[in-house]
Amino acid sequence: MASFSGLTTTPVFRRSVLAALITASFSQCAVAQEAESAQSEPDPMVETIEVRGSATGTLIRGATPVGTNVVGISEEDVAEIGVPDSNELLAQIPQMTSTFNSRPTMATDIGQGMPMPKLRDIGTGGGSTTLVLLNGLRLPGSGIIQTVPNAAAIPPSVLSTVEVVMDGGSSIYGSDAIAGVVNFITQRPKDGVTVNLEGGFGDSYTAGSLNLTAGTSWDSGAAMLSFYHAENGDVMGSDRDFITADSTSNGGGDYRTRQCSPGNITANGTSYRMDTLTEGSNLCDPNDGISYVPEQKQDTIFLALEQEFSDNVFLNLNTYYSDWGVDITGDATNALTDLGASGTITSDNPYFTAIGDETSQTVDFNFSDVVGPGAKNSSDFKAFSFMPELTVELPNYWRLKAAYSYGWAETHGEETGVNATAVATALAGTDVSTALNPYDVASTDPAVLSSILSYYGTLGDAKQTHHQIRLTLDGAIYSLPAGDVMLAVGTEYFKQNYDVSFGGGAADALLMTETSASRNVKSVFSEVVVPVMDDIDAGTIDFTASIRYDSYNDVGSTTNPKIGVDYSPTDNLRLRAQWGTSFQAPSLADSGAAVDTRAITMSVSPFMAPDAADSDFFRGTIILAGGSDGLQPEESESYSVGFDWTPEFADDFKVSMTYFDVDYSSAISLAPFYTPSVLFSTEGYSDYYTINPTLDEALAAADGMRIDGQSIESLYADGNSVYALFDARRNNMTATKLSGIDFDIAKEWQTSFGSVNASVAGSYTLDRTFQPVQGAAYQDEKGTDERGDYNLLAQVGATYENMLGTVRILHTDGWENAVASADSLTTVNLFGKYDLGEYEFVEEASVTVNVDNLFDEDAVYYDDANGFISGSTLGRVIYLGLNLKM
Repeated sequence: MASFSGLTTTPVFRRSVLAALITASFSQCAVAQEAESAQSEPDPMVETIEVRGSATGTLIRGATPVGTNVVGISEEDVAEIGVPDSNELLAQIPQMTSTFNSRPTMATDIGQGMPMPKLRDIGTGGGSTTLVLLNGLRLPGSGIIQTVPNAAAIPPSVLSTVEVVMDGGSSIYGSDAIAGVVNFITQRPKDGVTVNLEGGFGDSYTAGSLNLTAGTSWDSGAAMLSFYHAENGDVMGSDRDFITADSTSNGGGDYRTRQCSPGNITANGTSYRMDTLTEGSNLCDPNDGISYVPEQKQDTIFLALEQEFSDNVFLNLNTYYSDWGVDITGDATNALTDLGASGTITSDNPYFTAIGDETSQTVDFNFSDVVGPGAKNSSDFKAFSFMPELTVELPNYWRLKAAYSYGWAETHGEETGVNATAVATALAGTDVSTALNPYDVASTDPAVLSSILSYYGTLGDAKQTHHQIRLTLDGAIYSLPAGDVMLAVGTEYFKQNYDVSFGGGAADALLMTETSASRNVKSVFSEVVVPVMDDIDAGTIDFTASIRYDSYNDVGSTTNPKIGVDYSPTDNLRLRAQWGTSFQAPSLADSGAAVDTRAITMSVSPFMAPDAADSDFFRGTIILAGGSDGLQPEESESYSVGFDWTPEFADDFKVSMTYFDVDYSSAISLAPFYTPSVLFSTEGYSDYYTINPTLDEALAAADGMRIDGQSIESLYADGNSVYALFDARRNNMTATKLSGIDFDIAKEWQTSFGSVNASVAGSYTLDRTFQPVQGAAYQDEKGTDERGDYNLLAQVGATYENMLGTVRILHTDGWENAVASADSLTTVNLFGKYDLGEYEFVEEASVTVNVDNLFDEDAVYYDDANGFISGSTLGRVIYLGLNLKM
């Protein structure tokens, strides 16, 4: 196996009838061997495996994506990386720039809190521009204002391989494959029972996991049942020194708050500390009450079944159920505990405490003495998938595959907080049964506290379901001197449903909005692989072309082609190139049926053009927010060229390099109404605002939308008018062009004591430009945004007798622009394994140790409300594992 920093490159398969087909399983990506002659008697086991597997990015057996760079993570790599969920596994891939060298966690924002795998950091909408599959089939979307598959539902313990196609894949798979495709390939059933136990500990952190897998086989099939449980404690802001709102020691700002316990009093324009009644201010760090790593528990049951009905008919079935619960304290997204409050108290309040002769005060305080350091928030995710696939071997090396994927995902999220209206009412209370004591909130009547704290800032429930039916026919259509021309044709039907309830408010008077949306897609597709040349002196040339037509009932239709070519002048050099187009259909969470679609009305206008009169501030504002009807698919055009080289002069040495170029357009985003200096000065944004709209224009724009605030008519009452109408809904507006180089270099040495391997892989951005809105000029993002130029992953490993050790180094480049900067981040992870051998009832036993972030590196400093910008907040964590096979 050619290893690249814990990853593997896809093999180059030759295209004779039985040449270098899918090997013993997908458990590792190995360089394919030349097949026996087509006239030789095929091995029945090879034949069985062959008809069941296709590599990611192609529909044709025995083929890999021609011209394309594919990275794989093997079963052995998964064990060495040692992460509790598959989102963290993907964070080991340098091209996965959204999460690389960090720990993906659930965000406090329940609307879009699901970790979203994003190759090359492309895409901002409610869907994902990186398609995530399980054994080549789609997973159910998760989230409330998202339709993103929850990769964490797939436990790493059941994986055989993860294959990642680094190019667009819509010509094969349809929507969402703009940046690439991630395909989780599960293990095939094996006889016996395996037990994997792991426990982890670090500074103020604990974690553990258990995996039980039992497999059996019979003459015509096999089955495997796996149970996986994982949990971890939380890491609070107070547990990490680098998480701080006071960055003055680093030359930054002080973002601490006055809403403390004890709090502050402002009387006659002077600030006093609430505990001492002396002049000054109590400042506190809200980060201390926030869980930057939330407490989590996950349980997953996975079943795999293989059944052979005859020599030519096979069934594969995979199904799972996953339950993932996340308990979050505070709001890490906005560095808020969600427990702060401010207001005016007068001498009518029985708890009023005068400092001098004043009869009213402004008080700043919080409720941590009652509920703890931060508000209690939670998210719960349940998911189910059922994926049978029937394979029928037909005469003349043709194959029919019928696949079905059904899945559902339920998401529940809640963010609690303080009812500001109830706070104001209680501060104005005139007896102890109705009044709030801001000087000592715990002494307040419990009924009053309940009216304030029984409050949901947001509360949501969503259920998403899908049905996917796919028929594929592939086989040889013509014989050329270089081999058989292979063809695949197919059709697919996909139906998706999205039902959501979202809102908030006082627990006894919730204001909820319910909405539903659905879509269906009818598709046809085809792929051909042509062996153009196979000459002993000139080498081999393989050509592929694929095309797919998708017809949506709501956003129209799209056709996406792709072509690729491989040229191998020698057995140890492969030159490759590909070009294609891809798309992403608008997420149902971005459509006009999105639960956050509304018209927000304001009695003042804080977002004014530079030429606005001062008096315009006192006129109304209308903001159209949420999803949009009429959204069109996001689109991309990409190409790449590269090579894979295994030089003859060095055994077990490989170099792989790829130049990529992506043009991503019609991306879904929203106009920056909150930054008037940008909105009113950028060409193209004029379509997204109207100055001095008439009442008729305002009513027409908001027709059918929920009104959040006072009525539109009231903004025009008594001779008043509205200053501006902003369209801040999600619209097709932005574009990104980027290019760069992916690379893998690896070497392995066989020694007298075992083996040693070393490798380095990474991705370097050569150019990245951004168009904020259609019609505007492209802006150079390289060196001006908050992204580094490259990510690196290096590995050194060795084996000695029954021991294995690996050192993994992850490096994220720093960045600097005109207003801010961030340093680079390098973390070092260790893995060790010791095989204990056999025991009476145990065939294999081993112990493992993983040390993540060996040198306990802090996350990268950044001058903002929490003091950091990237990297894991865990610090050093040591995991000890025991593995038994019986």
